[in-house]
Amino acid sequence: MKHQLLYLTLLIIVLCVPGAIELKAQNTPATQTQKEVAITIDDLPLNGPQFDAKRLQVMTDKILAAIKENQVPAVGFVNESLLYRAGEVDTRIAILKSWIEAGVELGNHTFSHLGFRNASLADYEDDFIRGDALTRMLMKEKGQKPRYFRHPYLQMARTQEIEKAFQNFIAERGYTAAPVTVDSLDWMILAAYNKARSQNDAEMLKSVSSEYIKYVERRFEFSEQSANDLFGRPIKHILLLHANELNGDSLDGLFKMLKNRGYRFVTLDEALKDPVYQFPDKYLQTSDWLGHWAFSKGKKLNAPALPDTLQKLLPENQR
Repeated sequence: MKHQLLYLTLLIIVLCVPGAIELKAQNTPATQTQKEVAITIDDLPLNGPQFDAKRLQVMTDKILAAIKENQVPAVGFVNESLLYRAGEVDTRIAILKSWIEAGVELGNHTFSHLGFRNASLADYEDDFIRGDALTRMLMKEKGQKPRYFRHPYLQMARTQEIEKAFQNFIAERGYTAAPVTVDSLDWMILAAYNKARSQNDAEMLKSVSSEYIKYVERRFEFSEQSANDLFGRPIKHILLLHANELNGDSLDGLFKMLKNRGYRFVTLDEALKDPVYQFPDKYLQTSDWLGHWAFSKGKKLNAPALPDTLQKLLPENQR
């Protein structure tokens, strides 16, 4: 009788446990693919129309507070020419330094935000060197050195040969070019924000910020689908933002939206380790990597346009 009871007990365990294990495997979060994104911010210290240092400090504090609150590793790309505003140079340098003190890594965005499409290789290299001086000095004070370069306007050279020569040039100086897979178009939407601000319209400001975050979410939906179409899997995305007041008022909400979509914030270094970040087979003069990859594969992407709610707030020449 004891042997029969033991046998029955073992049989029940054998029959029940596999089902329990299978059920657990189906429900465990570990089986879900983790979404990942690196945050990059261009045109430090200030994108768009320039204004006084006091207002710039307020904007910067808001952006850095959102980065800290959401524990976001970020890289900020500097245009050093923006530091040299009469009577404000020391203050603007101090504001740039506050980005480093907040844990943001700084990169090179050329000195004068020079586009590569119509510039000679020599002029572009010179502007890169000029844009490296102060940033490198500030980072050295923290025991760091700049590692990343972002092409202004996302414009790469006219030919792959010229681009390769430039990338070899910056590689000798410890730099890697940072591409983009999700473009927020915040620099364009900033015009609607500025219009609302000039009219002292608090309701419109709130609306622009809300519509902006919704639009960035649509851009992520588009980029996720495009990556799946191109590679058959999710990739580590790189988001392009700019240092402006629109993001000063919206960044916390934008980060929360990404968390709600299941994203984990990663460093740019970690994102670039994704094997997809190899140079596309066919050359297109843009560091919008999704567009570049699609062109290389003979495909065309149709990114979502700005919604009418934002379009109607833009100046006539931007619609």
